[in-house]
Amino acid sequence: DLVPALKGAADELGVTVRIVDADDWEHGDAKGVCKHRSLHDLKPVVEAKARANQADLVVTLIHEYAHALLHFDVNDSTERSKREVEAESVAYVVGRYFGLDTSGSAFYLAAWQSDDPEAVRERLGRISRTAEELIDSLED
Repeated sequence: DLVPALKGAADELGVTVRIVDADDWEHGDAKGVCKHRSLHDLKPVVEAKARANQADLVVTLIHEYAHALLHFDVNDSTERSKREVEAESVAYVVGRYFGLDTSGSAFYLAAWQSDDPEAVRERLGRISRTAEELIDSLED
């Protein structure tokens, strides 16, 4: 079960993580969010909606961790869809590495088609480095 490992890796990754009961969830249809830094410790805050499907919860947590690691200080709204692709790509790579069902990622990843080769290379570098950092943290 990777949920405890992800919670345990939060400090090392510099992220605050919370699993929120469905009854207390305040983010509509979203399965997870990466929010402003908490005033307490200035870390990005990742919240995920609790659910029975632990594999799905893990993929959501990895996606939000990727946002925390990659995008926390980026405010450019034109980059939003690309940031989603990056976060979902990290979730896909890390999820596949740990043998999780990542079939839900295909929708996001189709958004790459319009990027020029240099942009794709740069994006792949960020995705690869972030996926490696998460895998290393989870294996420790």
